[in-house]
Amino acid sequence: MKRTLFLNGRLFTLTLFIISLSVLSAQQTLTGLVFDSSTSEALEGANVVSRPSGVGTSTGASGRFALEINQGDSVLVVEHIAFERSVVNIKNLSVEMRIGLSEKIISLSELDVIGETGRGEFSQLETKNMVSDITVSDISIRSYSDIGDVLLNEESVIVSESSTGAKTLSIRGARQEEMIYMYDGVKMQNGGRRSLDLSMFDVGGLETVEVLRGSHENASGSSGTINFVPKLSYGNGVSFYQRFGTYNTGSYYTGLSLGSSLISLDYSAGQSVSRQFYESSESADILRESTNQFISAGYRPGADTEIKLYQIKSGRMYNNHYNADSIGSTLMVNTLKIEHKSERLGQLELYVSEQKTAGEDDISQLKTDRDDGQVITGLSYKLPIESAYIELFLDRSTIAADWGTSLGDIALNRQHLSFSGVFGISQNKTRKGFEIKEFVVNINSNIIEDNGNNKSILLNNRSSWKESGATASVSAWDHLDVATIYLFANIGNNFRVPSINERYAHALRPQVFSQDSLVIEYKIMKEVGAKISSRDSQSSPRFSGSVSYFSYGYTDKIKTIQYSGSPLQFPVNFGSAEISGLELNMEVLTLSDMLSFRSIYSSYNYSDQLSFPMQPIAISRNSVGLNIGALSARVAMKNEGGRVLTTVSSSGRLTDNYLKEHQSLDVNISYKIKFRDLMFSIAIFGQNLNDDSQSLDGVSIYDKRLYLSMGIEWK
Repeated sequence: MKRTLFLNGRLFTLTLFIISLSVLSAQQTLTGLVFDSSTSEALEGANVVSRPSGVGTSTGASGRFALEINQGDSVLVVEHIAFERSVVNIKNLSVEMRIGLSEKIISLSELDVIGETGRGEFSQLETKNMVSDITVSDISIRSYSDIGDVLLNEESVIVSESSTGAKTLSIRGARQEEMIYMYDGVKMQNGGRRSLDLSMFDVGGLETVEVLRGSHENASGSSGTINFVPKLSYGNGVSFYQRFGTYNTGSYYTGLSLGSSLISLDYSAGQSVSRQFYESSESADILRESTNQFISAGYRPGADTEIKLYQIKSGRMYNNHYNADSIGSTLMVNTLKIEHKSERLGQLELYVSEQKTAGEDDISQLKTDRDDGQVITGLSYKLPIESAYIELFLDRSTIAADWGTSLGDIALNRQHLSFSGVFGISQNKTRKGFEIKEFVVNINSNIIEDNGNNKSILLNNRSSWKESGATASVSAWDHLDVATIYLFANIGNNFRVPSINERYAHALRPQVFSQDSLVIEYKIMKEVGAKISSRDSQSSPRFSGSVSYFSYGYTDKIKTIQYSGSPLQFPVNFGSAEISGLELNMEVLTLSDMLSFRSIYSSYNYSDQLSFPMQPIAISRNSVGLNIGALSARVAMKNEGGRVLTTVSSSGRLTDNYLKEHQSLDVNISYKIKFRDLMFSIAIFGQNLNDDSQSLDGVSIYDKRLYLSMGIEWK
């Protein structure tokens, strides 16, 4: 009751504050002409957006546009699918602007680090991978409990939730350690612990989540990358969202943005509570709480330079009243990033990130007091040359893992130096039909060294690894009247050194596995694919889609085995294994965007499914959306094939636990009301409405749940 009164009081206070700030913005008319800089021909269908207000329009057949901009707007962002993005300053409103665009040189695998607002992003037609992005600021997305829930419902990925509620992501059958997580393009290693727990991240403070399948230049050998794009508004705004759900679950989020075209400060904070049940119990046996705080600051001293500072604070508490287990975790990340772009000297990024995790695990078999620290420094540089480019990536991380456990202590330091060099040859399109667009070679090298000290009982040996890998890729493209088609293929080899957490868990393996090893895992990667997209982003109907076939071959594949009735796991090498698969992604919008269809499908073939724990044979997500004015509705059907997880009992007996095929029906309905600079929204989200619940190690999963979300924003 106290929490409810507290939240309602906060909502009331913020509502009054927002209304008091609401004012009408003075508007002015801006006119201009967009043309091809090489031919001087007018460009039809170019998108023109004024920042920071976000007001936009598109050019007509004559290449001209007229736009009512707010008084505080200072920058125009001009885009066309076949041309490079242009960002120009708004100076004299009385003179028609003339904006020339250069033909886009589509790089096969380029990480575009200077976007509309300077944030890092993967471009759909600039990578050799399947790429998708999720705008998490939408009210329908805010119905989800955390980022893990967002990815599970919006993408054909596997989000595994442990019995402690920790959520980890898998793409293409990858172990969680094969995944790369980035925050505005800077890696988040999470110290010596296992992969990032997605349940610790709320959507508050984020603008977009990008999902990339396969590896790229700055993450060679990974099976997938998740890039969190933080909110940097360069404008003023206040927001508050609250979410209620069945089983007395819920969350709230509040945000504040201050800034101009030169400087930006964004702050957000939130808290969430969720519950889970044992199949044999009627009470809420598992309670999970999490808190989030995001701070983002940006400064643009010049048109081509941006300085950004980020801070993340996240906390998570898990209490299992059924077996008296508890886990507490905290995460803090401080990052400074500087970006500079020059047409003559190229693009340069410099960054330093301090990342800390701490917590206590009180589990029946093991008690652990954790304290991890990590500092990452790095740079990336891209130098364009005539019909070619050179790109360099260099980062160094220093990790300190200091754990006290009931079975022995660990005090281990890891030094990791990574270098990648990329050389690409590209050409402009010169004729009709398909043409080879680009050929790229990427060579990477890693030096890793672990050092223990006298305090470390379980891991006190010194270990070092020095390994290299390489990838090669080629692309071709064609411009049709209504669409652009892009083909790509790549092949490469890479490796993965066991993480500190894997080495620690392996040291605690049962006696029956005492002779099993944990060595470097090697992987050979092959992939071919195609992308297609409407050339006119304002047309109706319009479409986009991609298809990819991949094949990964592993040597000394690392497999996870879980203790029966416990969240504890340990890894072992499982010999050779292979996975191949077909992935499709399609979206169609028609009737002036009132009706949309989206279909995502992934099908996998395993040499041995036991080598890829909790990975299904097939995944599909199909949805139909309807947008009529302020009302939006979506119906989605999710399908996941059967999965298997190997567990070991205290006596050393191995058991393969199977989850049967799962189907889920989800419905989301939202309504928005705009009044001057205020936006009110409400959404209802029904999850697993077909009630296809199951049990994993006694814990009930896939329960039917209902959520109500309400929000208010002022910009």
